[in-house]
Amino acid sequence: MSVRWAIEHLKMESDTDLFPRPFEIGIINDLKEKTVQNLINVDLGNYTWNASRRFLIPKDDLSFRNITQLDPIDSILFAAIIHQFGQNIESRRTKFTDNPLSDRVFSYRFSPDSNGQLFSTKNSWQKFWESCRKKSDNYEKFVVTDIVDFYNQIYHHTIENQLNESSFPPTVKRSIMNLLTSITQKTSRGIPIGPHSFHLVAEMSLIPVDESLSIQGFEFCRYVDDIIIFCKTEDEARTSLYALANTLDKQQRLALNKQKTHILSKSEFVKLCQNKLIDEPQNKIEEDIIETIRRKSGGDFYRKISLGSLTPDELKLLSRENIEKLLDHYKNQLFPDFSRIRWLYRRLAQIGTPNAIEYSINNLESLIPAINDVCLYITSASENFSADWKSFGEKVLDIMDLDIIKTNEFFQLTILNLFGKNQALNHIDKLIKIYGNSPDTIKRKILFAARANKAGSWIRELKENYYSMETWCKRAYLIATAELPSEEREFFLKAIKPTLNPDDFMEHLIIEWSKNQ
Repeated sequence: MSVRWAIEHLKMESDTDLFPRPFEIGIINDLKEKTVQNLINVDLGNYTWNASRRFLIPKDDLSFRNITQLDPIDSILFAAIIHQFGQNIESRRTKFTDNPLSDRVFSYRFSPDSNGQLFSTKNSWQKFWESCRKKSDNYEKFVVTDIVDFYNQIYHHTIENQLNESSFPPTVKRSIMNLLTSITQKTSRGIPIGPHSFHLVAEMSLIPVDESLSIQGFEFCRYVDDIIIFCKTEDEARTSLYALANTLDKQQRLALNKQKTHILSKSEFVKLCQNKLIDEPQNKIEEDIIETIRRKSGGDFYRKISLGSLTPDELKLLSRENIEKLLDHYKNQLFPDFSRIRWLYRRLAQIGTPNAIEYSINNLESLIPAINDVCLYITSASENFSADWKSFGEKVLDIMDLDIIKTNEFFQLTILNLFGKNQALNHIDKLIKIYGNSPDTIKRKILFAARANKAGSWIRELKENYYSMETWCKRAYLIATAELPSEEREFFLKAIKPTLNPDDFMEHLIIEWSKNQ
């Protein structure tokens, strides 16, 4: 059943890698059967998608991108749609055989499993560059390029055509197009960056481009919007580049990124492949750390590794000194390598080693482009760390006063998420002081921090404000009411229930959950 699978998917992989995991996912999982029974009866043809959230986040040190977070119920429904019909898309794509010399399209290969994993080959980025490096033996020139602002430039008409070609039922197709229209505010371009399931939609949009390049006889490799064309001569490379640009324009009015378009020699291309391989160690320490993580996880970078399962030698390898040396190496370059910093923090979170927590908090300002992964790591490793958390909380709040943080809601909510996940950081008094002048996205995080610090008396004072809160903030408040005395909580929830939108299943689910706390 696709809805049941979608709940497992969100439980395993969350709704996106870019946002902190919504508290609502845990509630949905706790009340799984009720959720399944409600959602399997949804009439997609008449379903009104909920409002999504959109934030500007750093892509690297000086560039940004807009990301989208769907309503949790919408995340389940859309993931269920992709689970049910995604094979229709995958069967039309360029085949993937796991042969580095023949494979061409590596990104987001649809292969859902019973645990909720959506795509196969978690290390597909590595396989892409390994394949490129191996293929380079037979060529002398290489076109390296990508599509400018790809996700934001995808035409909805292209999506609609490809859904037709992929035999999506008319009702489902219409519902997907309604979702896209609501997210992009009725403009005809763009699909959301963030939700896992939309990656397959993006891949679907490029099926005609992949087919055209194959028909024209080009040897190429593609990972999402990164495209490599392998050529024998300079003239062939220039001709291929022109043909690619022409195909993208004629097919979908897409354009190549001028700053990232190059024709490279063999030596230049091999060096590029080595630099792009995120697992390609830069020194012996990193090589040993990567090998340890790969061995302990079975190559699955989503599998948690128990700190207690590490041997004394492995624990020594993951020492504070070794980790800080690696982070300093990537952070202190002329152009900090935030892609590798993010990757390293994800692996540290996977293990839960606390040996980078103090470094992370002391260097939070210089790690801002990787702030989400840094904060997720701190949350993951905090249970293994004994320290004066309250003093760390003071340092974290100091970061909130920086102008770059004040001007970006995503930075603020990511940092404040720490206080909702770790009661020991405390400082609820200071968070309460900034609550009144904060937007609802930040108020939501402060409400979670108040719940973590059992600040029921303050939560009580916000009852009258409930009706003026926006949807996501209302839900946080309903969750926080779990800290009220049971009779008071039940009376409040009973009083507001008639005011709820009868179609907002998530709020009704939260009320049922809150009553049982």
